[in-house]
Amino acid sequence: MESCSKLFSICFSSLFLAGVAYAEIGDKPDTTLETVVVTATRTERREQLVPANVSVIDSKQIQQSGAQSVVELLRSQEGTTVRDILGNGKSASVDLRGFGESGPYNTLVLVDGRRVNEIDLSGVDWTQVPIEQIERIEIIRGAGTVLYGDNAVGGVINIITKSPREGFSAKASALAGSYSRHKEKISLSGGQGGLAGLISVAYESGDGYRENGELRATNAGGKLSYDVSESFSLSLKGNYHEDSYGLPGPLTEMEMAQDRRKSTSPDDGAETKDGYITFTSDMDFGRYGAITGDISYRNRTSDYDYAKYTFASESDSTTWSFTPRYILNNPISDFKNNLIGGVDFYRSSLDQDFFYGEPRSKTTVTEGDRTSIGVYLHDEFYIRKDLLLSAGARKEWVEFDLKQRDLTGFLSPLDDELTESEYAYTLGLTYLYKNDSSLFVRVNRSLRFQLLDELIVSDYMNAKININKNLRPQRGQHIEIGAMHRFNNYLDGRLTFFRASITDEIFFNSINFTNENHPRTLHQGIEVGMKLEPARFLRLFGNYTYEEAKFDAAPYNGNNVPGVPRHRLNAGLEIHDLLEGLTFSTIYSHAAKSYAISDQSNSFQQASGYDTISATVYYRWRFISAFAGVNNLTDEKYSDYVVVGGFPTTLNYYPAPERNWIAGIEFTY
Repeated sequence: MESCSKLFSICFSSLFLAGVAYAEIGDKPDTTLETVVVTATRTERREQLVPANVSVIDSKQIQQSGAQSVVELLRSQEGTTVRDILGNGKSASVDLRGFGESGPYNTLVLVDGRRVNEIDLSGVDWTQVPIEQIERIEIIRGAGTVLYGDNAVGGVINIITKSPREGFSAKASALAGSYSRHKEKISLSGGQGGLAGLISVAYESGDGYRENGELRATNAGGKLSYDVSESFSLSLKGNYHEDSYGLPGPLTEMEMAQDRRKSTSPDDGAETKDGYITFTSDMDFGRYGAITGDISYRNRTSDYDYAKYTFASESDSTTWSFTPRYILNNPISDFKNNLIGGVDFYRSSLDQDFFYGEPRSKTTVTEGDRTSIGVYLHDEFYIRKDLLLSAGARKEWVEFDLKQRDLTGFLSPLDDELTESEYAYTLGLTYLYKNDSSLFVRVNRSLRFQLLDELIVSDYMNAKININKNLRPQRGQHIEIGAMHRFNNYLDGRLTFFRASITDEIFFNSINFTNENHPRTLHQGIEVGMKLEPARFLRLFGNYTYEEAKFDAAPYNGNNVPGVPRHRLNAGLEIHDLLEGLTFSTIYSHAAKSYAISDQSNSFQQASGYDTISATVYYRWRFISAFAGVNNLTDEKYSDYVVVGGFPTTLNYYPAPERNWIAGIEFTY
């Protein structure tokens, strides 16, 4: 084990501290507090017990970062690729473990354990829960299919919102930034005698980096909890989000050289209204276990107007969910045992209308229903006090009911159903060779079902609309080996090797404009993360990701999966309390070049990599806190989203913002 520690010391220290050893600088720092996660097992567990690469972004990190969207926080995490199409976090693509264009459909996003992935190709709206309502973010890399089902292929991101507490508190804040950006928010929280409530309201506006890049958004959310007794509690939470924003469109290389901030579609725009409400009941029966149940309702409407192409769409989606689960933490003989089992029921409906021409006239009406039921069982058994065996299985059924009418009369209507079922499993072993250090190995089987609009095919040759019954669910076989090691009070790190062999991976074929299965793809790599605290006032951190994503069969055998950079690196430092209440942090990020989205044939030049630096100063004094920050400090000219398309086919760029600033102040009572 001593040789293992030396190897890890070399790996983590050499990441970005070539000339820094972990010798003392000033006083010794306090021992790091134990980190608890809930996403990995749907119950609270110490981070060291989880057989996966886990990250937690806590409330302190969120506040001191100055970040104003979830995607800003995710950029600095290993194994994570973020492509922000609009530059405001609204429609960003977040990809865990190298799935490229299909990354958003292979990454499951939760809010308090509730799925928020859409049932169509619209992806996740990262602005639906504003950052001021977030307590922490948990990232579980690797397949989480047994506990969460569909989409949890590359990993799971769980956004956990704030809960009200005893007593009364109030916060009011305002910020300003580049591109006429401003935001105002206020929150109230109070509780007494087991009853507590929280409410938060915010408004944000900005013109955006590019012409027609504006975003106007309003959010209102809250939570009410009541502890009926020590063993029975109830909670009600919800949020309403409304926005309008511009769609500046892509630029060719020549257009970007002339003016990277211009828009090729200055009149295109969209609007969103999104609200949800969740009721939760927790009952603890002592040695007989506990039951938790969530009932949730969500409604979302989206309107898009592409004036450039005289095209518009209106959609209305509704989702009901019921997710009861049973938890039993009882030993078997003298061995600890933790059991969880449950059912996930989701029913979603999508109504979508398409309009063409000037003036707009309705041409297509789509009605789609998707019902899924997943049954799962997961157990953790301590073979010894330092050796934990985890195993689980899931069976999931999904039913699609699709209707589409072509109002032009050219295509005959669609009215058909499709039923699919798949299973998943997980088997892991965790060895606690120190109280705060562990080794793990895990194997998984993952799944991803088809999305509604991936299934609908317009057959113009035969003048009809069909369900694409040749499109099969995606399956994957995964293996991970990793370690979390605490060297001493100054240095800790993690190292993970992963390999995922995906069968029938679903991707969009830009040549024939259909969604297809690729027979086999291979996703493998290494994730390294470290944190060094050589003094009470200084924290150094960094991570490195090597990802290799390749097609493993014809027609693209041996080609790289587009949109997956081979190398990613983040490194930073934080200096705090040299002056009481003052914190300075900075982070450097590097992304290597990669093939553009939709370039499965790898026939175009790779999109350039980029390097960025951001810096933030945070100060807290009594009831006042303030921050100021600069993003892209070196004024790098880059695009983190590049796609092949157009007529003739060429590279299309979505330029990222140049150097920009943001500053804010908050008052707490």
